Amino acid sequence: MTQLRLLGLLLFLNLRVFILNGQNYFQTTFDLSFSDKGYATEALANGDVLIAGSTGPTGSEKMWIQRMNAQSVVLWSKVFDDNGMAVARDIQKMADGNFLVVYNTLQVGGWMKISGNGDVLWSKTMSIAGSLQKILPLAAGGYLLSGSGLPTSFSHALAIKMNESGDPVWIAHFGGAGDDVITGCWEDSQGFIYCSGSSADTDLNPDGMLAKIGPNGAVLWATRYRTGNLIEEFSGVAPFTGSTDLLLAGHTVSPLFEYDKIWLIRVTDAGTIKWSRTYELPDLDLAAIDLKPVPGDQFVISAADRTNSLGSQATLIKIAQNGDLLWKYEYKTGGERGILREVIPVTGGYVAAGSSVKNGNEDLFVVKVGPEGLLPGAECCPGTVNLTVKDVFPEAEPFTPGTSGGFIPLVTFVAAMPVNPDITNICVPIDLAFSVSDSAICPGDCIVITPEGITPGVTYSFLTPGGIPDTTQPGKVCYPVNGTFLITRIGENATCKKESSISVNIGSRPDAFPNAFTPNGDGVNDTYKPLFLCPVIATHFIIYNRWGQKVFESKDPQGAWDGKVDGREAPSDVYGWQVEYEAIREGSKQLLKEKGDVALLR
Repeated sequence: MTQLRLLGLLLFLNLRVFILNGQNYFQTTFDLSFSDKGYATEALANGDVLIAGSTGPTGSEKMWIQRMNAQSVVLWSKVFDDNGMAVARDIQKMADGNFLVVYNTLQVGGWMKISGNGDVLWSKTMSIAGSLQKILPLAAGGYLLSGSGLPTSFSHALAIKMNESGDPVWIAHFGGAGDDVITGCWEDSQGFIYCSGSSADTDLNPDGMLAKIGPNGAVLWATRYRTGNLIEEFSGVAPFTGSTDLLLAGHTVSPLFEYDKIWLIRVTDAGTIKWSRTYELPDLDLAAIDLKPVPGDQFVISAADRTNSLGSQATLIKIAQNGDLLWKYEYKTGGERGILREVIPVTGGYVAAGSSVKNGNEDLFVVKVGPEGLLPGAECCPGTVNLTVKDVFPEAEPFTPGTSGGFIPLVTFVAAMPVNPDITNICVPIDLAFSVSDSAICPGDCIVITPEGITPGVTYSFLTPGGIPDTTQPGKVCYPVNGTFLITRIGENATCKKESSISVNIGSRPDAFPNAFTPNGDGVNDTYKPLFLCPVIATHFIIYNRWGQKVFESKDPQGAWDGKVDGREAPSDVYGWQVEYEAIREGSKQLLKEKGDVALLR
């Protein structure tokens, strides 16, 4: 386990980055301590990306934020310490070019402003217990912070409009008979705000929630959505561009404690349901963690096991406006499990951040994919996800939430320290180069396979269908029957499996017919005959002089003319020949005919 390294900026300049030059798509892990997590991302116009999360063991985490360029090269990486536990949950660019970060401590939520270099400009916290999850930039200026506050024994949904200085303009604090929380919000063109999350009724089981908040912070209405399952929660809300409808994304789990399912609902801006679907995996939990709209009334969703349990994989899916799946991929993180907690559109595709767990060590995990969910030019192999889609029919229950009081923000002090994470590019090229001793042989002959490229950490194997490996000589394979066969080399590491093949023809080596010979008794090229490189069944070989007179004839496949006619040396000249022969070629018996000329040279 790598321990937390709080190094100076000079040491940071020696940061080790294992990437391919110019690689604009990547899967990369960053390791500072035993437990590193990514919760949020923010993209800049120049291609830079900021990642916000945490580092350190549970209960004593510190905020961790780093800035990377489009090729995943870290420009700076810092840990932020408020003299206690703190986890950064979201980050957004501010109007002045700086960045607003929301974070949570053990008891309260906080927000701070940092510069483009990661310097802390100011920091504040709530004066009541609670937590913050998301930031929404508002069209008229300012920002909406959302999460929950704890005025009683139950938490209430919390939305705070902040000005550029970090002071509250208004606070919407509301809830029902149980716990309520806001997980994400969206603002329409009139300044009305729609917030998703969950709300528990008197049965204390959470239902999916959508609330509408006016430009002045008044809660206009709230609706719970339930299918009768035990737990139902929304993690995000996003607009349809062709209408005023909204898409709610989250998860649902049945009273029988079956596996989590992704749950999507399309509703009008009045909360009326248009369609509702679940997306599930066999024997695995899967929930929608984040939701982003993209052009064409389509949506990209990060999905994972919320608890990041063994076997879970970081997943991205893209859906059409009717809920149909456009693509769905899971991304191996190099460990036993992974999760992506936020995805954002960027130039050329999407960036998502989360974490990867390998041998009990949780690392920050960041992936940049193309518009179709793949990694062009990168040696990564995302796998397709076998999702089952079902229509479900929830009920919508409007409710009138109670309201709670506000609070006064408290000024706090947060220190920033440069750090130097260990960086591992998961997209390691797998070298599959190999050669074979011959690509065309006769039945019963053998070839030798020679591996040429070797990549550390890759497990290699060969497939040789139709061939019989020689147990006494590694790499030697013999082929008893005619045909064309592929020799395939397979390379597999923790994230990718690739293969490369070479074709070998059995029984199709071309027969050869030399065009000259020198019967001078020197033991070299003294006779003339066809060169049958694979066995033949029958032959009839005849040689003629220039006047058409037969000078040699043989039906022996090994029969050869020694350059003599009736025991006397034939003169130097050009002689004609023809041969008819029966042989197995290309896997079948064939009657073949060839003819040509040969020069006798003395």
